[in-house]
Amino acid sequence: MQGRAMLGVAVMVLAACGGEEFPSGSGGGSGGGFPGTGGGSGAATCSAQNCSGCCFNGSCQPGSTAAGCGKAGAACVACNVSQVCRVDQTCGVDPESTWLVQPVTASIAANNNGSTWDGDGSAPDPRVYMTCPGVTPNATSTGEASNTYQPNWSSGGCTAKAKDLLRSGWTFVVYDIDAVSDDSITAQLVVPLVEQDFTLRGFSLQPTGGLQSMTVSLTRQ
Repeated sequence: MQGRAMLGVAVMVLAACGGEEFPSGSGGGSGGGFPGTGGGSGAATCSAQNCSGCCFNGSCQPGSTAAGCGKAGAACVACNVSQVCRVDQTCGVDPESTWLVQPVTASIAANNNGSTWDGDGSAPDPRVYMTCPGVTPNATSTGEASNTYQPNWSSGGCTAKAKDLLRSGWTFVVYDIDAVSDDSITAQLVVPLVEQDFTLRGFSLQPTGGLQSMTVSLTRQ
């Protein structure tokens, strides 16, 4: 998972579409080969001048499938397993696909700005509150990880469509749960997701507030 710097609102890192170019004479991708691609000495040259789709073995293809995606005479590419060939003829996550966003692990600072997290000097009890865009209700939280600087969570994530996560991001805040008054481990932050996050099935966050790091998984539903 990639690191993500946090400055109140995270900085978006643009990620290019994945995939590999088909080798000469092979079908490539899960969809197999293309019909009518002779590729012999008599085959016409495929280029941007005569192909609005993509080129494979010298022949123009529609460029609209996961097995052969591309436009403007570029070489056809096979999209990664988690991607589709979108309407703009580029590989990327299916915008209508639904994903579970789940905090998994974190590391909490040893103290709260010089003070102990709990009055008895024990470790904090971290809990992540979060919202996912485009769903109602959109607020949820993990369980409380008891008395630990290295919390783990396996439930309590939120779900949203890829298009909403890419547009609006994932919002979260981490608290140390106390009997009287909860301590803020982080401010409320927004993480803008990028295409690469879906390919890698998650992302990681760099230090912010009392949070030294956190990993978040993305699971297609």
